[in-house]
Amino acid sequence: MTTSTAPQSGCPFLDPQRVFQDLAEARSLAALPQSDTFEGRVVSRYDDIVQALHDPETFSSQPTVGTFPSPWREQFEGRVPSRGTLLGLDNPDHDRLRSSVNTFFMPRKLVRYEAWIREQAHLMVDNFVEDGETDLKTSFALPLPLKVIAHVVGLDSDRSEWIGAALGFFMGPRDIYHPGTPDEKAKLLLDLHDYALEVMEERRHARRDDLISHIWNERDSGAVQMTDFEMLSMFPGLMLAGHETSSNLICMGLSHLLADPDRYRDAQRNDDTRAQALEELFRYESAITGMKRLVTADTTLGGHELKAGETVFLAYASGSRDATKFGHPDSIDFGRSWAIPHLGFGQGIHACLGAPLARLLLRIELGVLHERLPDLRLGVPYEKLEYTVVSEGRGMVALPLKWTPVPAAPRSCATPENRVAVAGLPVTVTSRRMVTDDVVELTLTTGPSKALDWEPGAHVDLELPDGSLRQYSLCGKTGAAELKVAVLRESGGRGGSRLIHNEVQVGDQLSVRGPRNHFKLKPATFLLFIAGGIGITPLLPMVDQAERSGIPWRLLFLGRDRKRMPYLSDLEQHYASNIYAWPSRERGRYNLDDIWQRIPDEDALMYACGPDELLAALESSANRHGADFKLVVERFAARQVDHQRNRPIEVELARRGITVTVPEDASVLDVLNTAGANILSTCREGTCGTCEVPVLEGVPEHRDSVLSLEERLSNSTMMTCVSRCRGRRLVLDL
Repeated sequence: MTTSTAPQSGCPFLDPQRVFQDLAEARSLAALPQSDTFEGRVVSRYDDIVQALHDPETFSSQPTVGTFPSPWREQFEGRVPSRGTLLGLDNPDHDRLRSSVNTFFMPRKLVRYEAWIREQAHLMVDNFVEDGETDLKTSFALPLPLKVIAHVVGLDSDRSEWIGAALGFFMGPRDIYHPGTPDEKAKLLLDLHDYALEVMEERRHARRDDLISHIWNERDSGAVQMTDFEMLSMFPGLMLAGHETSSNLICMGLSHLLADPDRYRDAQRNDDTRAQALEELFRYESAITGMKRLVTADTTLGGHELKAGETVFLAYASGSRDATKFGHPDSIDFGRSWAIPHLGFGQGIHACLGAPLARLLLRIELGVLHERLPDLRLGVPYEKLEYTVVSEGRGMVALPLKWTPVPAAPRSCATPENRVAVAGLPVTVTSRRMVTDDVVELTLTTGPSKALDWEPGAHVDLELPDGSLRQYSLCGKTGAAELKVAVLRESGGRGGSRLIHNEVQVGDQLSVRGPRNHFKLKPATFLLFIAGGIGITPLLPMVDQAERSGIPWRLLFLGRDRKRMPYLSDLEQHYASNIYAWPSRERGRYNLDDIWQRIPDEDALMYACGPDELLAALESSANRHGADFKLVVERFAARQVDHQRNRPIEVELARRGITVTVPEDASVLDVLNTAGANILSTCREGTCGTCEVPVLEGVPEHRDSVLSLEERLSNSTMMTCVSRCRGRRLVLDL
């Protein structure tokens, strides 16, 4: 391919046409070569790059994002965040801020945008489908990702062209698609940040299904602490990276596909083949050449001595073509195994946040272009395509395409469902009573046509007057016309319980979301319920169902003081012979190992809910007695314990009918991929959600930072890159 700039003779890393050859030569050198282009020593081998990416304390991201020069630094002070993207942040700030968005970008959650993205792609193709030729870069590859990321963030996608022009300030001379002087673009950038602040303020009070609302929800729940200015910093940088890299990926990838008609045909058979092809194209030529890092302490990397203060350039593109890791790395192979993941989206804490969205968007783009543009082909010979100058990013100047012209089909833009404000079901507080001195019971009534069906063990999200959400177990009777929740006053909590105790009164209008249930009763010949304090609430409907169904049951109710054990007097009044109360102030500490003698047969189950200390002790006791399978627990919070030491575990791939052993020094992800599972991954640190798989049996030991509390407690899914097993065996839906 031709270049957009003439290379300087004898200097590597200047000619985009031969940059992969330069990187290959760097991998063969005994030293890390210094590069003026990349402003640091080039780290080109896969293992060395991965080592640095997973050691962010030694290899700081500080130089990844430059500071604003004068006079714009002064103009932007207090209005445009100086570190306007996560890429340039180190911990603890990086992980704190990224935690506010991790769950939003999980692959399975982004699927809800697919129909809207597909419709926008079709509408964009309508603009040029009758022409028979176009520069895909300017007509499709740039505007569509920008429209998508603006929509996902929560901004007006119809203003995406204006947003792109404002973001062009960050690109400097590389922005050849938006006219204007730096001062003009700086003014646009200030306007963009003011607009984003306006939308943030709107979403503070009226949430929708977008990223801005998601971060407000995370802040309100207490899951993340951040200022409004820090929140503002999340969006422009994300939009810049999200549309620029996606536009380059579709152009480069499509150019390689169209260079070989058979390759294009193989990739475009269906959505699965498109996804498989894209993964190989990300390896072969990513939109990111690499990233700079600052060495913070004297260290050794791949046998090379580095001094504190040096800058290194981690060449992701080189690592993805390292012949020691990938067979025939300079060839495109759609059948490649991903036992060793490529570095197209990086790895570690700075792995591309938007990788799941990019994968979804590009798969849709390929499908729509294949559907709408018959006989699609390159508009110029493959060798004549031009690349932009060599830099951290890699892209094409243009992608001329031709096809057989066809009429544009009449279309109307679908109404995006995620533009509707997310609202719960309205309820009225019709009763309020103090069950104990520190537990209040609320009765919530829905409209006559809005009665909710639920099963014992279910909980709801209760939206409080201040807009925050709290999860409470339903403790009334199933089939009743109203919902009941009981709330313990917690002085050390996040304020929800105090608000309910001090402010919520009969007649107040609230709303609920759900119900959801991860604590369902399973068939059993005998049921033993164990409650610790307020943990009695989800067990009350279970007791009622067991009694009505004729299933033998007993309840062990643990607490400190009888007066503070909610519903105890009601239970003893109705089920005296089935209740075994144990207030520790009167009777001392209960011996949990005694429980297993009270379970009569193999088909009996134990359901327990209460403080984590109690549940952890029960789990340890069950493990000692080989009774893990009998115990089902419901937690109010994620288990706050240190992770177990790694030990070998067995993992069954249910759909393939094979079982593999995961050694203590290997990840579930790597072992399963070696066995041919081909699970995609990006960060390999449990922050992106790409390697998520469904769990059919067993209890995962969650070590990720992406699953919500509810998802962790359900134990229905896990991140295979970091998580393991609480027991000895897992069965996965693979």
